Amino acid sequence: MMIIDCHQHLPTMKEGRTLEDSRDILLQELERSSVDYAILIPDNMPVSEIGSLDEVLRLAENDKRLFVMGTIDIQKDQERQLQKLDSLFQARRIVGVKIFPGHDPIYPTDKRLLPVYELCVKHDLPIVIHTGANPKNPQVAKYNDPKHIAKIAEAFPTLKIVIAHYFWPKVEYCYELTKPYGNIYFDSSGLADKEVVEETGLDKIEKVLTSTAKERPNNVVFGTDYAMCDIKEHISLIESLEIGNELKARIFFKNSIKTFDLKLE
Repeated sequence: MMIIDCHQHLPTMKEGRTLEDSRDILLQELERSSVDYAILIPDNMPVSEIGSLDEVLRLAENDKRLFVMGTIDIQKDQERQLQKLDSLFQARRIVGVKIFPGHDPIYPTDKRLLPVYELCVKHDLPIVIHTGANPKNPQVAKYNDPKHIAKIAEAFPTLKIVIAHYFWPKVEYCYELTKPYGNIYFDSSGLADKEVVEETGLDKIEKVLTSTAKERPNNVVFGTDYAMCDIKEHISLIESLEIGNELKARIFFKNSIKTFDLKLE
């Protein structure tokens, strides 16, 4: 069965490692894990251990297995970044935009994000929103609470919104609050991570993924949050669900192809 990982990052640069080295490590891991395609998410800063948008675009440019997510920091030179994202969308060099409420002190309802949402609607490609706990700083979860995302889904009914990480550990709360909105999608990234499993409970994770797959079969996509999280553990998590092979195929690749409008070669 084909596998598309829609939520990956380059491994962080350690001493003596270049971004090219990190890309090669990632590609080797894709091969070992039998992942056919991946969407790489850069940082939204110009200098980062996992690569900036420009750096990740360059590294992925000549590899048909790699797609790239756009990123933006609305706190800095917003107009220039919006113009850049628009150009990248038009050139089909990005397949969506990721924002980082919680990592950044912004709410999804921040008015500065409205042009980003409008841009995604214009190109019919998704906005991906980071959610979930940060054990080192629990207060930041207030920024990405799904109650804010529901407001965006209502205000922009044609905007495809992908909730990353199911707002762990409150995965059931996340799903119940947002499932009425047909334009909200969910990715599985991070849910097989040891820390997430211990904090959330494997039974709750399996239950919410199963419910999503059965009730919203077109709205859950496979992601891992590699290199922070293990790819094979996430594959095993989806394979363990009692949902049948057709729904697993939708999660592993069919939904991602449609949601992100991927042109596979």
